[in-house]
Amino acid sequence: MSLPDAVILFGASGFIGRNIAEALRGRAELLVGVNASGRAVPGCDRVVAAADLASLPALPARTAIIHVAAFRYFASRFGKQQAEILSANLGLTDLVYRFALERGITEIRAASSAAVYPAGWAVQDDALPLDLNAWPHEGEAAYAWSKRWGEIAAELWHRRAGVNTISFRLTNPYGPFDTLDEAEAHVATAFLLRALGDAPEFEVRGDPEAERDFLFAGDIAATFVESLTLQGVQAAVNCAAGETTRVIDLAHAAMRAAGRERPVRTNPPPPGANAGVKVRRATAARLRQLLPGLPPFQGLEAGLRRTLDWYRDALR
Repeated sequence: MSLPDAVILFGASGFIGRNIAEALRGRAELLVGVNASGRAVPGCDRVVAAADLASLPALPARTAIIHVAAFRYFASRFGKQQAEILSANLGLTDLVYRFALERGITEIRAASSAAVYPAGWAVQDDALPLDLNAWPHEGEAAYAWSKRWGEIAAELWHRRAGVNTISFRLTNPYGPFDTLDEAEAHVATAFLLRALGDAPEFEVRGDPEAERDFLFAGDIAATFVESLTLQGVQAAVNCAAGETTRVIDLAHAAMRAAGRERPVRTNPPPPGANAGVKVRRATAARLRQLLPGLPPFQGLEAGLRRTLDWYRDALR
């Protein structure tokens, strides 16, 4: 099936939103971005401030929503911003579904997170139902519950109003349009910025043996776009590479991409410190079953090189 006649992109100015806008450039007949300010976003035919949604004229019958809006937290303040994250994300979920109900839109694609999984799960398996009595990791509980609520709201409005939402549980994204501030970027993009720096050593803060599933933002965007060809599907699935990389190996991959190998200095947490989850593995089979036409994802090395090309341009 073809793409919808119109796509409303909530969070168009954000990291993932910018990647989706680029992926939809020239493919969507009408791409309307929604952000806080109403300022233009490349790739969008029109942008409206979230407070001015009522100003949008009547939309085509085949209109879909992509919801990737979220509170933009920064790594250095994440632990202190949990209340703001929870409040803002709940409000954004409410805004999206109110708009969908008012306009009769029944197809939504939403960014959830692998953080929704209980902290004790060795593998984040989307074939298993979430046990909402089993808590996510304490260090990110408010953020995780905001994403859990997004999935709960999706099921609520599916049952009550026939709205179909596919929620993609993103793992660890990296790629173009992240912040240029190394201290505040997502892990893999921060490592690339560090690799471009002049320090004689490459510092790895935190547990160098921790493992994460790193996912190129361009692949996330391709997933959202491909999912727009579906109708009538209600699901929550992992958007994951399906393999993990140690943080120490990520550091070396970033330096290879930058062409600047140098000694690595680790700064692991002291014994007994709350260092977070050691390994986060996610299954990826259901995504491929849902979207068999989705191209293979970038390998980490290729994704880092593409990200670096964008960052070099942006830094210039």
